[in-house]
Order: sequence, then C-alpha cells, then structure tokens
Amino acid sequence: MSEALSSMPPDLWAGSQEGDSVAAVHPADLRNVWRLFRDAQSRNPGQCTSVGNGVYESVCSPGADVLAVWFRASMLELMTQPDMLAQWTHNGELDDFVFEVAATFPMKKMQAGVAYDGPPFEVQEFVKQVGART
Repeated sequence: MSEALSSMPPDLWAGSQEGDSVAAVHPADLRNVWRLFRDAQSRNPGQCTSVGNGVYESVCSPGADVLAVWFRASMLELMTQPDMLAQWTHNGELDDFVFEVAATFPMKKMQAGVAYDGPPFEVQEFVKQVGART
C-alpha cells in the first residue's frame, strides 16, 4: 500500500445507510451534541479536543444515528466561526429553530480524500430557511 493511501483518514460513512445524503436527525439530539462541542471549547480554549463516540451516544436519544448528529452539529459549528448565525445566537446558545432547520436540511456526506470547495450543503439556502423561521 502506498504511503499516501495508508495515511488517508478512514471513511466515516463506511457501513452507514446507502446514498450520499446525511440522515435527518432529531433536533434535541443535534442541540445536545452541539452543546458538547461548546462545553469542550469552553473548558479547553484555543485547543483541539476529542470526544469519544460513547459520549455522543450518551446525549442522544436511543437509536439515534450518532454519526449524522455529529456531522450536522459540526456543520453548525463551522457556521458559527464566521458568525453566520450570530443573529440567532443569544448568550452563546443558538435559537431552537436553528436546530430544527439543521436537523433536516439536505446535506451531502463528505468522503475521505476528496477536496471540497465549501460545506456539503447550500449555505445561503440554509440561512434563508433559518431566517424565515424568525
């Protein structure tokens, strides 16, 4: 096996449901995982942190697609960095309707070894749908 292939990250979606769309999730699960991200950041400012899959499972409802919840929460977190969601953020918390939109908004699975020009969803349409909920 070549050096490049052996150092590639694993395919996160291997063994998941068929298709290239990320499964819809429950908004409460999404909120809980997003809060885990925020808590880890507040405890370790400026540092990268890692949380085990079992921790994500512990804050999700039974039978939740934890990978899909994590992925959607990660996309929300990316959107908070340039403050794209600032008008729907109060005291460090996103409004409930942001999680409701993000839980079902169409997103594509990202694959290891593929370069992407941006997030795997229509960012402007997402912001538009969130704005329509206010």
